[in-house]
Amino acid sequence: MSGTNDARTAVGEPARTLAGRNRATKVSALFALGGVAFLANFATGIAWINPGIFVGLAMLCALIAIRAGHVGRFRGRRVDGEGRGPALAGILTGRLVLLVCLLALLAFVGLVAGLAALTEHA
Repeated sequence: MSGTNDARTAVGEPARTLAGRNRATKVSALFALGGVAFLANFATGIAWINPGIFVGLAMLCALIAIRAGHVGRFRGRRVDGEGRGPALAGILTGRLVLLVCLLALLAFVGLVAGLAALTEHA
């Protein structure tokens, strides 16, 4: 066996792992899970101390996951489709996290606008 980084099976074919040669797919999956983890902190209660930081970090993770997922899908075409599925999962999860964050931001802005309207007439 040669000293290269790619793993080989007994017949000499590259081992098919979760995005073995496609690092962008790994990055996409990692940041998608990070965005979900930041939003999951609201269930534990720790994120309610400063929700802006957790929503902001979840949005940042989602944007990185979407971008890296698209790069991973593009690179997957060149490496025989390796890692295209997890890259798509990273894209979809990133978009879902981004949607939840935007809805939370919209609800916060609506709450502040509603409170401002109530106090203006009081």
